[in-house]
Amino acid sequence: MDLVEVTTDELYSESIQGLPGIQRWVHMDLKGAAPKLSYLLELLPKLKMWGATGLLMEYEDTFPFDGDLEVLRKPVESYNKSEIAELQSRASSLGLEYVPLAQTFGHLEFVLKQKEFKHLREVEDPACAAICPSHPGSLPLLKKMLTQMIEAHRELKYFHIGADEVMSLGQCQRCREKMAKSVNSSLADIYLDHVAQVLKFMKDEQPNLQLIMWDDMLRKIDASQIIEYKLGDLVDPMVWIYSSDVYNFQETVGKQGWNRFAKIFSHYWAASAFKGAFGGSLFLVPTGRHIQNHHLWLKEIHDNVPQTLKCKGIALTGWQRYQHFSPLCELLPAGLPSLVCNLRILQEGSFRRHMHMDISKQLGFSSLISLDMKMPRRKHDYNLEEVSPLSFPGSLIFQLVIIFSELLHVQADEVTPLHADLRLQKMHEVKEHMLVVMKSVYQEPTITEWITQRLMPMIQYVELHKGSSTAS
Repeated sequence: MDLVEVTTDELYSESIQGLPGIQRWVHMDLKGAAPKLSYLLELLPKLKMWGATGLLMEYEDTFPFDGDLEVLRKPVESYNKSEIAELQSRASSLGLEYVPLAQTFGHLEFVLKQKEFKHLREVEDPACAAICPSHPGSLPLLKKMLTQMIEAHRELKYFHIGADEVMSLGQCQRCREKMAKSVNSSLADIYLDHVAQVLKFMKDEQPNLQLIMWDDMLRKIDASQIIEYKLGDLVDPMVWIYSSDVYNFQETVGKQGWNRFAKIFSHYWAASAFKGAFGGSLFLVPTGRHIQNHHLWLKEIHDNVPQTLKCKGIALTGWQRYQHFSPLCELLPAGLPSLVCNLRILQEGSFRRHMHMDISKQLGFSSLISLDMKMPRRKHDYNLEEVSPLSFPGSLIFQLVIIFSELLHVQADEVTPLHADLRLQKMHEVKEHMLVVMKSVYQEPTITEWITQRLMPMIQYVELHKGSSTAS
């Protein structure tokens, strides 16, 4: 994906107005590259220190489902119940909200790929992500999944039911027949009826639970229909916009959309991104684009959202996969400098040089954190033995990603270009170092996947084009 380059000076901003009084949740997308418990426990106090107030935990197949649902969990990388209890206890001791996210409509590939549940797919495609809302077995299955998740999180205040990107809505025979039986039935009714049933179940289980759902499927549904299903009484929408382009950002919801939401809801949540939002094949995190996204969110909240629609908080998403079968996005440690910058922006309402210097020093950098995709060129021979950790968890992974990217983008016409064979040797050395340092953060399946699917194809590309200008 092509990225529009921005300079550091262009990212420094005048103060808008921060959001110091609202929740700031860090989204942990655990359906890919799920960190070990030890790493998460090391990370939590850092997140608190950096300005986070909570965690939005999207488990999917890393949740310890049991009984006849045990087939849903990964054999190696799923957490057990005692680990989830320990995470909650640690978060609570730090004053961090702990919020589970369970998909209940789309993004259910991890369920529907199993032979036991493939009959619940909306379409026959093995990669189908949407469960059929009209099948009599769908809601009981979801209730069983949700019950196990509720039981594993006894002190819940918030719960996120997902419900975004239902791409194959209303395509199966059951759904078509259901719509045909009612003159006024539509795809919107199919969607809203299912979501309302899920929300009512959750409210019956935990009446005081504050429920959240993604907003994208609601954006084009008439307000009167949403009101008819009483969603305004059941749930708060989480409005996600990850764009760094002002025009695209404003068109995603727009004033008309905010005004429509204000007719339905009294509160909303925002969702920005600190990594994983600008192309599923990215290796480096384009921190500058994420800073632009947060600048736009501050301006949007202050300028375009009606005063009657109150913001409860913002989730900084860190996508690890776009969907269950997609490759891994940027690794979590590679995104932490971006996360720290953007948490500060939300609190202070701006990003200025003194903040940039302060954050860089805090994280252990000897110079300013790079905010764009143009990497500074090293003037030495990439002696990996000289690489020492910065002061944030997993920083060696971050540094090796930077070094590998520099090696990947060496140009043949540089003043001191690396010899082609030496360059490849160094890339293989980075790979070997990665195999070691990743063990402190990830389980073997993640390490193998990332090395074989992300690192090795780049090395093989350079081997094929040895001696020429490189990869873009």
